[in-house]
Amino acid sequence: MKQGIRLFVKPGTFFNQLQWSSHHWLILIGFFIASAVETQLGSANSLFMWYANFLTIPFGVGLGAALWIITFARLAFLLSAAWVATVAIWLFGTLLGHRSSRRVLFRRLAVVFTILLSGYTAQHLSNQYEFASLLALGLYVWGSSLGYFAIAEQFRLNKLQTLAVALFAMIVVSQGWKLSSQVLRVEAVALHSDFTSKSTQR
Repeated sequence: MKQGIRLFVKPGTFFNQLQWSSHHWLILIGFFIASAVETQLGSANSLFMWYANFLTIPFGVGLGAALWIITFARLAFLLSAAWVATVAIWLFGTLLGHRSSRRVLFRRLAVVFTILLSGYTAQHLSNQYEFASLLALGLYVWGSSLGYFAIAEQFRLNKLQTLAVALFAMIVVSQGWKLSSQVLRVEAVALHSDFTSKSTQR
């Protein structure tokens, strides 16, 4: 309870004590749940349905199984992107500041990623709910602020160095999460063109 309050009131202290926390696995579970929720909301879009239908028609896979495969693939991509982003941030931060534990950095960034991913999820709901856009913006601002404190605590950087690493982290994380949809879209176009050409030849 006290740790949760510190996250709002004293984020620097929260991230400092997180390296000794014995309940860090709860943070990782929270991030996994946030990733799963985002994936489920994303699976409702037309691109996911197109992929599911593509697997159903030529390969005879049931629609439910096809949606499960696509959803699992995107969830795996989100988790992998978070791990790659953490490694990239750790390498860049180590160049500028104090060399520290990569495992501790992942614990700290898992908190930040969970909040940012919640904001990303809220964007999916902006068409149905007017407040979702404001909620997403608030979560983005809060998550970015926490990211600043996490990076400063991790690498013991001055303000300018922390801003540089934080900016690098924002680019890596945002592009990594967008990449999953971009890859799906590009592959969908390629598969559709290939399937169309084969159907024409027949």
